[in-house]
Amino acid sequence: MKNKYRLTFIVLLVFKVQSSTAATLAYKGTIALSNKPKECVVYKEGDKCYANAIIKWKASETGSFCLSRAPGDVKLACWNNANEGGFSEKLVMDGPVEYYLTPTDSSEKLLKETLNLSWVHKKSNRPEHTWRIF
Repeated sequence: MKNKYRLTFIVLLVFKVQSSTAATLAYKGTIALSNKPKECVVYKEGDKCYANAIIKWKASETGSFCLSRAPGDVKLACWNNANEGGFSEKLVMDGPVEYYLTPTDSSEKLLKETLNLSWVHKKSNRPEHTWRIF
C-alpha cells in the first residue's frame, strides 16, 4: 500500500515538473527581459545603494504579463495584449534585487534579471570611532 502512494506522488510530481517546464520553454525563445543598471556599487560593504532601475521586456507575440520584484514578491506592473513594456523605479537596496516576468494568470517565473550589489571596500571589523594616539 505504501508503494502505491509513493508511485502516485512521483507521477504527480513528474507531471507538475513537466507542465511547468513546458510552459517556460514555450516562452523562453520569444521574450527578452533586460535591466539597467546591471550592478549597483557602494563604497563600503554594508552601505545602502541608491539606484534608478529601468526594466524593459519585449516579446515576438502579444500576451498578458506582469513584472514583479523580489525580495518581497512585489507586483510592479501588468500589461494585457502587449508585446513590449517598461518600468522604472528608484531603489534603496542593501542586497541583490531580482526582477521577473510572469503570465497574468500564473505565478510561474518566465524570465528573470538580477540587479546585483557590490562594494569597493570590504567591511572592517574595527569600530568606526576608535581613539588612537599614534
